[in-house]
Amino acid sequence: MGARIGFCVRWGLTTTAMMLLLCGVVGAVRQQESCQNISVAGPMTQTELLQELTNECRYDKMVRPPGELNDREPVKVWARAYIYTIKSNMAKTLQFDVHMMLQFRYLDTRLKFDDIAPHQNQIYGGQSAHDLIWTPSVYVANERSSVIMGNSVKDLLISIDPSGMVVLNTRLEAILNCGLRLEKFPFDVQECPMVFESWTHNVQDMILNWDEAPIVLADELHLTEYRLVEQWVNRSEVSYTTAQQHYGHFAGNFSSISITFKLAREMGFFMMDYYIPSILIVVISWVSFWLHVDASPPRIVLGTNTILAFMTLASKVENSLPKVSYIKASEIWFLGCTIFLFAAMVEFAFVNTIYRRKKNVPLKKVNSKYILKSTLTPRLARKQFQKNTTGIERSRSWSSLDNGNVSEKDYTSQNYLTIHSFPSTINVPAVRIDDEKDYSIGSVVTIDSNPSPPPPAPPVAKPFQRRGTLARLNTFTTMTPQQIAQWIDKRCRIVFPVSFLIFNILYWSFIWI
Repeated sequence: MGARIGFCVRWGLTTTAMMLLLCGVVGAVRQQESCQNISVAGPMTQTELLQELTNECRYDKMVRPPGELNDREPVKVWARAYIYTIKSNMAKTLQFDVHMMLQFRYLDTRLKFDDIAPHQNQIYGGQSAHDLIWTPSVYVANERSSVIMGNSVKDLLISIDPSGMVVLNTRLEAILNCGLRLEKFPFDVQECPMVFESWTHNVQDMILNWDEAPIVLADELHLTEYRLVEQWVNRSEVSYTTAQQHYGHFAGNFSSISITFKLAREMGFFMMDYYIPSILIVVISWVSFWLHVDASPPRIVLGTNTILAFMTLASKVENSLPKVSYIKASEIWFLGCTIFLFAAMVEFAFVNTIYRRKKNVPLKKVNSKYILKSTLTPRLARKQFQKNTTGIERSRSWSSLDNGNVSEKDYTSQNYLTIHSFPSTINVPAVRIDDEKDYSIGSVVTIDSNPSPPPPAPPVAKPFQRRGTLARLNTFTTMTPQQIAQWIDKRCRIVFPVSFLIFNILYWSFIWI
């Protein structure tokens, strides 16, 4: 005591300060003397025993419990989770709800009472017991609004065994953030963690570990939109620098444990309400290929209604999703079905335009290549046709060839003039007229550059044989625009279903890979 007074005098403390210091020292000495032994005069209740153990003279709830070997070792806190319910609304909010009971178990030797009250097996308590003892400060790192465990909870239960092992049970309802990857929506599989982290004590003071059988699922656990495929636990450390102290942490490494839920989306709803109806809508659009080419009203109504119905169906699904920058599997399906519906409308406009043409189309061969080429470029086809025809064939006009049946008499009554080429050395041709013949209709006048000797008798031109059109004379044939339009419709009855089947094979292969 004299040493403390001398210390105060050396530092120039006032008399009042010295008296306060002396009173504090005396009070501490008296309190220490009164807390040396716990009274065991008679049986005590659990409340009295806990109050005696946590007396201020021997227990400070602001100080963590000592380690298992010495005070310098960190206290080890073992955790276990019992999952009641998982509610998922991740498609729109990117969040899911977890109802669980969280249990922490740690050893606090300061609460040991086996030698004090051997008749007591356990000390049970709720919020009142929590207010008397030290409890670990743990929070959920990826929660919407972080809750410090033990301070703002719904239900709380504490049990202490005679060796000082404390078991803290708390019921927790957490709304957790989950960063979704929706590339394969609605066939996506999400991994959503639930991270627990030490709030005030770093790894030098407290270490979080998972207990044996860390996760227990309730038998009646059921999810609506997702199904729980798998769950696993992990342990790590989180480092915080000095610049991050304003978040509530001190600088250093902090212990962290996590539960990861692997959730697979239930696709029954989307199959029944999106995929199967959209497939039926696309198939209905193919009915227009069996309607008459010139039936414009029903084909237009069918095409527009299928497009509008599919747009309404797809918008209901897309409005329930967050706006992301990447392409989702549902958008690929939407784009593919839209292309097939739009192509059916374009096909109708194409064949209807061809059907209304007046001129026949010449074809070298009746196959897809030449029909489409002649249909898309009719002028080019006719130029190629005129290039391949020679002599008498070019002297005939397209209009005269398109007339009806022409008798052979019409061709025999024509005058024919045979002209031979002139040599370049002859300037004035000589004309020889045979007086013995009567030049009438059907006569032939021969002009020759060399009057002698007389040329042989010119061959008599054979009558022109009509075969229907000029194209057939040169291995060409023709098709009417109406025939071409019907031919395209018949081919589309096969091309569209086969193409849609290939699209489905590629799409579902991408989904299940």
